[in-house]
Amino acid sequence: MPIATRTPLRPWVPPAETKADVEYANLRTIDLSKFDSDRSADRDEVYQEFKAAVKEDGFLYLTNFGLTQEQIDRQFAIAQAALIDNGITDDEKKRLEWKYLNTGKYTGYKPRGYWDIAQGVKDNVESFNFYSETMKAGDHLPNILREYADDIVEFNTFLHDVVNRKLLSLLSRMLELPESYLWDKVQSHNGPIGEGYFRQMMFHPAPAEHRKKSSVQMHGHQDYGVTTLLLSQPIAALQVLSADGNWRFVKYKKGGMVVNLGEVLEFISGGHLPATRHRVTQCPDDQANQFRLTIGLFTAANNDLSLAPLSDSPLLAREGFVSRFEPGADGVVDATKIPTAEQWRVARVLRSQTPPTDIVVVNGVKYNRQYFQGIYVLEPI
Repeated sequence: MPIATRTPLRPWVPPAETKADVEYANLRTIDLSKFDSDRSADRDEVYQEFKAAVKEDGFLYLTNFGLTQEQIDRQFAIAQAALIDNGITDDEKKRLEWKYLNTGKYTGYKPRGYWDIAQGVKDNVESFNFYSETMKAGDHLPNILREYADDIVEFNTFLHDVVNRKLLSLLSRMLELPESYLWDKVQSHNGPIGEGYFRQMMFHPAPAEHRKKSSVQMHGHQDYGVTTLLLSQPIAALQVLSADGNWRFVKYKKGGMVVNLGEVLEFISGGHLPATRHRVTQCPDDQANQFRLTIGLFTAANNDLSLAPLSDSPLLAREGFVSRFEPGADGVVDATKIPTAEQWRVARVLRSQTPPTDIVVVNGVKYNRQYFQGIYVLEPI
């Protein structure tokens, strides 16, 4: 989608980091450049660090993943032009407003105020969500984003096909499967980002009365896809639920990326690859007047992938697994009723930001039990 004349971009200048005394999660940092090292010791170091991060933390930092600081800053500048600098016109916001309750997809522009955060408090988030089909030629994008669509497609193709593929290779190895297994048999490949989506999101500074009523801007949740790749940014608000049950902030790492796994991997790995719960809180007082701009790719599985635990995995066969599907009266899970990735994805979108309604405890772990197409599905909470 080449554009002859493009709106100049204002340089992205990251906000200052907070000086507040906040508790940060002690997340591991994976130097992804060592993934392609000629030295087997380097490659094994990446795998062992990655494995420990997934099993113990559920979140990790990536560095040296193949993009320059200039390329990263350019994506922030594009999102800044659209969301902070009001590059999306009022007419475009109305025409492209998402209709996720009709489509089961987050396609398009999201205005503020869709979700209840607390009594008298609505969400304060604007975002624009891209799917593979909306990156094609046409009127799917506001003009400011259409001007830079080639940059956005190139950026996402690299994240999806290079960075994400390496992550799936490491995850396949954790399941003792061929390193191409998850890429070949699980990850979707329809367009530059498959069936996943790319999101530019901006949290407006919260009014003082909102900050008093609610410490949370986005409630705790797991991502429903395969992997999430989020560019690191300085406003302290993202928190991860640590293994000890405490919420801790995710610290800014310049030029880095924050990675976590989605529910698809938790389902098919029988719990060996956990989707870690996270949330967005109010930021510290010294950042309260700043816009919080975030950019992330949410990858997805093939539409027809069954979410049943993988029978191919030697790890699951040897160590067992936790099924997220309740058995019938005969004690057997009806495999014909286990949802596909597409069915689960649509269902999760339709009830996004919906609190748990049927909490059950299994082996000391709390789950939100959802009745879905004839079978009960257990979501960890």
